[in-house]
Amino acid sequence: MHLSTPHHAIIGAGLAGLSCALKLQGQGHRVTLFEKARGPGGRLSSRRRLETTFDLGCQSLGAESETFQLQLEVWQKQGWLTSEDQLHFYPPGRMSHLTRQLAESLATPDALQCQTRIVQLQQHPDGWWLTDDQGQQHGPFDQVTLAIPATQALALLETCGSSLATALQQAQQQAVWVAYFVLPAGLHTRKTQSPAVPLRRCTLLNDKPGQAHHLQRWVIEADCQWSEAHQHLPAEQVARQLFELWAACQQTPEPLLLEAHRWLYGFTTQALKQPFLLDNQTGLALCGDFCLGDQAEHAWLSGNLLARALSRPVQ
Repeated sequence: MHLSTPHHAIIGAGLAGLSCALKLQGQGHRVTLFEKARGPGGRLSSRRRLETTFDLGCQSLGAESETFQLQLEVWQKQGWLTSEDQLHFYPPGRMSHLTRQLAESLATPDALQCQTRIVQLQQHPDGWWLTDDQGQQHGPFDQVTLAIPATQALALLETCGSSLATALQQAQQQAVWVAYFVLPAGLHTRKTQSPAVPLRRCTLLNDKPGQAHHLQRWVIEADCQWSEAHQHLPAEQVARQLFELWAACQQTPEPLLLEAHRWLYGFTTQALKQPFLLDNQTGLALCGDFCLGDQAEHAWLSGNLLARALSRPVQ
């Protein structure tokens, strides 16, 4: 390895991992991202059904900090986001459009390796080596950053005995069930629900900029309490129960499509209240929304701030 060009491995290509990777590359560092899914996205992921897409996680982007507001406006100027009020920002077509644009901005085509699930970390004299679930090894790397949910990060830290595990245990995340369905066009449906209904959010995707469609496409998200109580049910049963809760006060026909997705670590109930975790001695670090909160903004800030701490411009 060349000391003048540190090589970083980042596990997880959601908003935190991509933010960290792009900042590091901007400082002249080599970066390789590993993502277990077929493409980048994290909780900005979308699913394609019936020749359309469903945003299953984050439904829009907004900012509490001036730093992220400025970043949203930069992406808007690049054509990656649109906004009617400069408060709520939407990628055109689907939320995963943003993370795909960010991934395409990486310096080299091989900087992102998808469908690669890392299951073990090992530190050797020449650096860090990563082993995937097919037994293939990747490395060596000077630095390894985990940009994945806290529980998954803990499992990886246990494979190398990192002291960061103790601090990471303070973060708490809970599962969240999401149902998505399609209704015939022309129906008059209500967008608000009774507070007694355990639905945290109901989104008519047709109302989002760039997502007009001849069919009604809905995504409804259960609250944490309901999701935890039903976390072991089959997805088909969860989808039916959530749909019936939503439709209880409406005259709604049988949906043309009805499915559910469970985010195992979809909502942060206790954040670390620090932007990242970093062990300079071993070269291990962690970033993600769970460090600061539960919003997409927190994921981006965490990755960006970690990269600043790690990077020095390479001459």
